[in-house]
Amino acid sequence: MKLSVIIVSYNVEGFLAQCLVSVSRAIKHYSEASGNANAVEVFVVDNISVDGTTQMVKSKFPWVKLIENKENVGFSIANNQAINISEAKYVLLLNPDTVVQEDTFTECMMFADATPKLGCMGVPMYDGTGTFLPESKRGIPSPWASFCRISGLFRLAPRNENLNGYYAGHLRSDETNQIEVLCGAFMWMRRETLLEVGVLDEDFFMYGEDIDLSWRIIKGGWDNYYFSGTRIIHYKGESTKKGSLNYVTVFYNAMLIFAAKHFEGSQASIFNIFIRIAIYGRAGVSILRRLLSQISWPVLEGFMLYIGLFFSLHFYSDYSGIQYDESWEIKFLSLYSVFWVFTLWLFGGYDKPWIPRRVMRGVAIGSLALIAGYGLLPEALRFSRAILILGSMWFASVVVIGRIVIGGWRLNAKPTSRLIIAFPPESKAISNMLDSVEIRGSISEFTSVISPEEIHSIVDVVRVKSIGEVVFSGRDVSATEIITALASLVNKTVVCRIAWTDDGSVMGAGGPGPDPVTELDGAIYGPSARRSKRIFDLLLALSFLLVIPFLLISGRTPWISRSVRVCLGKATWVGIDAPNKDVSPSVFNAVETTDKRIRERMNFAYARKYNWFEDLKLVMHEFFIRT
Repeated sequence: MKLSVIIVSYNVEGFLAQCLVSVSRAIKHYSEASGNANAVEVFVVDNISVDGTTQMVKSKFPWVKLIENKENVGFSIANNQAINISEAKYVLLLNPDTVVQEDTFTECMMFADATPKLGCMGVPMYDGTGTFLPESKRGIPSPWASFCRISGLFRLAPRNENLNGYYAGHLRSDETNQIEVLCGAFMWMRRETLLEVGVLDEDFFMYGEDIDLSWRIIKGGWDNYYFSGTRIIHYKGESTKKGSLNYVTVFYNAMLIFAAKHFEGSQASIFNIFIRIAIYGRAGVSILRRLLSQISWPVLEGFMLYIGLFFSLHFYSDYSGIQYDESWEIKFLSLYSVFWVFTLWLFGGYDKPWIPRRVMRGVAIGSLALIAGYGLLPEALRFSRAILILGSMWFASVVVIGRIVIGGWRLNAKPTSRLIIAFPPESKAISNMLDSVEIRGSISEFTSVISPEEIHSIVDVVRVKSIGEVVFSGRDVSATEIITALASLVNKTVVCRIAWTDDGSVMGAGGPGPDPVTELDGAIYGPSARRSKRIFDLLLALSFLLVIPFLLISGRTPWISRSVRVCLGKATWVGIDAPNKDVSPSVFNAVETTDKRIRERMNFAYARKYNWFEDLKLVMHEFFIRT
C-alpha cells in the first residue's frame, strides 16, 4: 500500500462526487504507470452531513472506506480517525471541494520517493475560475507576516518576501521549492514523519491545524515542499461561508491557539493584539453590513412615501385652493412617513420572507391609526385628511410595486423547497394533502423528508437544501420539539407550518375541517411576535418603574427589580420552558402544572399564536391577586 487518501466531508455532496471521480482517475493513472493495482486506499470521513453525502458515497463509490460520524467532530479529529487506521507509506489529506489531475498521484509519488527528507508536500491550487490560489505556498504566520496579511499591506508588493512572507510571495508559483507551511486542502505526508511528530492537533476544530502540523514537521527535522509538477482545482470554502462572522471567529481563534502554542513573550502578545483587532474589525463590518441591509427597505420606502405625500399635498392644494403652512408641511409629512413605516415594521412587513397579509396589514393599520388619530387632534393641528387617504393608497402602491420590481417579490409565490418532518407513512400523507388542489397549501418543486429523530439537524438541513417551507407532523413531532425547532429557526427566512392528519381524514387546530395546516408565522419565536413581545415588556416595565413610590408603600418591592431586569433584556415578563440558551428567562411561567403532557400542550398553545394581551392578563393577575 503506497497511498492513503483521506477526505473529510460536511454537506458537500456534489463536490465530493466530483472529487472522488477525479481521485479514481488518478488512481487508475498511477496503477497503469506503476503496475500496482492495489496501491491506493481512499477514506471518506463524514461529519454527519444532511445532504445525502453518505448515501451517494455508498451507491456510487462502494470501493471507498466510509466512516460515518454521529456528530460534527471537526477537521482534525475526523482526519485523525482515518490516519490511525490507514496502512500506506504516504497519507494525503484532500478537501472534498477539489479536483486532482490524472497524473497527480503518479507525479507526487515519484517526487516523494526521490526526496527522502520530504515530510510534507503541497501542489499549485487553482480556483474554479482558473486563478492561482496564493495559499498553495505559505510561510509561518509571524506577527509581522500576519499583520501584512490582515491589513492588506502584502498587496503593495506581492513578490516581496518581507511584505508577503505569509504567502511566500518571493517564490515563483511554477517552480518547486522548500516552503514552511502547506494548505490542508492538499497535504501529502510521509507516514514515518507523522509517527515522529504526531498527527493533527485536535485542539483545532477547523483551520490552523495545517499550519501547526507544517511547523511541527519542520521542527522535527523534515522538509516541506511546494511541488509544481502537477496541479489541482480547489473550489475553496464550499462548505463554509468565508465572509461570515462565524468563519472569521473560528479562523482567527485558531490563529490564537497557534500563537499560544508556538510563540512566547512579546511576540505572542503582539500576535494576539493583531488577531483580536482583526476579529473585532471584521465583526464590526459584519454588524454594519447587517444593519444596512435591515434599514435599506424602510429608508427607501419611507423616502418614496414622503415624496408621494409631498406631491399629493401640492396637487390637492392646487385643486382645492387650500394653502398649507410650509413650516408645518415638512414636519407633518415626515411624521406621517415615519409612522407608516413604523407600523409596517411592527406588524412584520419587513420580516422575510415577505408575506402579503403581513405587508398589507401593516399598511392598513398604519393608515387607520393615522386617520383615527387625526380626528382626535385639536382643529388647529389638523393638517389634511385627504392627504392621509391619498397617502394610504400611495404607500400601498409603493410597497407592493417596489417589492415586485426591485425586490423580486411575487404575491402568489410559493416556496420552491419544502421539508417535511414526519415518519414515512405520515410524510407521504402530508405530502399528498399539501399538494391537493382542494387544500390550502403550497406546491413545492422539491420536497425533502427527515424523521423526528433527526430534528436536531434542522438548521443544517434548511441551510444546505435551501428550504423555504418547513412542515411539522402534528402527530409525529412533539410540541416541545416543534417549539425548540422554531427557536432555532428564528433568523432563517422560512415559513413554518404544522400538518394534522388522522387516519386519512384531515384534522385542523379545532378538529376535523377543510384546513389541515396551522400557520406558525405568528409563533412566539417569529420576528413579529418577538418584536411585539419586547415592546410589551418594555412598556409594562417602564409603567411599573414610574410608580415606584406606590410599589414601595404597598410592599411590592420585588416588582422594581423585576422591571429593571426586563428593561435590560435580562428577562421577559411571561414565557414558557426555554428550549434553548438564547431565550431570555421569564419572570412568570405562562403555564403552571406538574402534569408533563398538559404542560407541553399548553406551552405549545401559548407559543403557536402569541398574543401580548394574554401576557398582560397573567401579569396583572400576579400583581393584584397573588402579591
